[in-house]
Amino acid sequence: MKPALLTLVIALLTASVSYSADKQDYLQQFKSKKQNYSLKSRSYKMGMYSRMLNDMISGALRMDLTEEQKTGVSKLRDDFLYPITKDENTLKTANMKILKMLENPAFDPVKVKEEIGKSNEIDKKLSDTYVDGLASLRETIGTEKYEELTKSVNRYRDNLVQMRKKKQIHQQIDGVKKSEPVKTSAPAVPSPDSKN
Repeated sequence: MKPALLTLVIALLTASVSYSADKQDYLQQFKSKKQNYSLKSRSYKMGMYSRMLNDMISGALRMDLTEEQKTGVSKLRDDFLYPITKDENTLKTANMKILKMLENPAFDPVKVKEEIGKSNEIDKKLSDTYVDGLASLRETIGTEKYEELTKSVNRYRDNLVQMRKKKQIHQQIDGVKKSEPVKTSAPAVPSPDSKN
C-alpha cells in the first residue's frame, strides 16, 4: 500500500511541476509579445498626415481592385505611411524641445529660431511625402477609382466628426445633469457630524 501511495504522490508532484513550468513558459511568451507591442505603439503614434493617408490606403484596400493593384496599395504603407509616422514623431519631439527651450527664462533666441527652422523642414518633408503618397495611390488604382475613394473617405470623416459632436453634446448634457443639485422644497438635513 505504501509503495503505491508513494508512487502516486511522486507522480502528482512531477505533474504539477511540469504544468507550472509549461504555464510559466506560456505566460513569459505572452508577456514578451505584449511588451513588444506596447513599446512599438508607444513609440509611434499616428499624426494628421499618417491618419489621413492610412484612411485612404485602408479605403482603397476595401475597393474592388485587381491583385496587382492591391499589392501596390499595400506596398504604399511601407513606402510612405511608416516613414510619415516616424517623421511625425520626430516633429512632435522637436516641437516639445522648442517649448522646453522657451520655458527657460535665459533662452537663446538664435538657438530657438534654429530649432524652429529644423521643425519647419520636418513639416515640409511630411507634407511632401504625404502628397507623393497620394499621387502614388492615384497612379496605382487609377483616377476614376481615386475619385470614388476620396468621396468615400470624406463621407467617412464627416460621419466620424458628426459622431464625435453628438458624443460631446451628450457628455455635456449628462455632465450638467450629474453636477446639478436636486432642487426640492424639503429642508436640508443636517449631517450626523454637525452639532447643533
